Amino acid sequence: MYREHVAGVWRYVRTRVPGAADADDVTAEVFVKAMRSWDRFDDRRDSVGAWLIGIARHVVADWWARRSREVPVAEVDLGDAGVSVYDGDPETAMLRAAAADDVRSRLWVLTAREREAVTLRFATELTSDEIGAAMGISATAARMLVYRGVAKLREVMPR
Repeated sequence: MYREHVAGVWRYVRTRVPGAADADDVTAEVFVKAMRSWDRFDDRRDSVGAWLIGIARHVVADWWARRSREVPVAEVDLGDAGVSVYDGDPETAMLRAAAADDVRSRLWVLTAREREAVTLRFATELTSDEIGAAMGISATAARMLVYRGVAKLREVMPR
């Protein structure tokens, strides 16, 4: 379970906390909590990935609560969020990194729920069903949040 899901959980956590070291710590805490509650996991209700992201959402919220402030979007660095932007062509890698920075700088236009759904969809590549399970909403509602979030981002992105 750990090997299969650690990268996706870490990418999600990394988009929610400002430093890679903090993301490592939070990710470790997610898996500790998962192992402690494994006997309560119901595979008929959730996929393991969605269940882990649900745990990660709570662990991240607790992490920020201990710091007494909300996640400032501009403070989160996606540069090392586990998404490879290098495909052998340095120019392409540079353009992808610049595009990611551009998108990140515009996340402020999204509501917190839209930002969460978009992050779950694109950082962790969860399905609508898994996003819904992680957020406690229906798959249809999850699809709508992602759709609206992407539409809002398109409106503010340069053409």
